[in-house]
Amino acid sequence: MVVIKENFSAVSSFIQKLEVAFHHFDLQRCDEKTLYVTIFLKYRGQKVLCDFIYIINHQEMYGAISINEHYKHARNFIQQHFHHILLYSDELRLARNFMNTFHFKQSLQQFAKIYPRFLANKQLLA
Repeated sequence: MVVIKENFSAVSSFIQKLEVAFHHFDLQRCDEKTLYVTIFLKYRGQKVLCDFIYIINHQEMYGAISINEHYKHARNFIQQHFHHILLYSDELRLARNFMNTFHFKQSLQQFAKIYPRFLANKQLLA
C-alpha cells in the first residue's frame, strides 16, 4: 500500500470554522420521503449556496448535501478555503448539526403538516 500525503486538513476539522446559515425552505421541492432546505456555507465573509436533503423514511432521519447544480460549488468552496476534500461523513455531520437549528425545526413542522406519515414516530418536532 502506498500512502500519499497531500496538503489537506484533518478529517472534519473545518466544520467548527464553517457557518451554516439558513437561506430558504420550499415545500414544493419536497415529497413525503425527502425534505430539502437551502442553506449558505459561510467562511470569512464568503458564502456558497447549497441544499441539504434529508431522508425521512428511515428509522432515523439523516441528511447530506444534495447532489445538484450547487454541489460542485460547495465542494470547491470547502477545498478552496480549508484544503479539505469534502467527504460524505462531513456532509452527514453538517446536515446533522443543522437539524438543531430553529430554521430546520420550523421547516420540518411545515413539512409535517403536509407529509405526516414518516414523522409520526420520530421525536424531531419537539
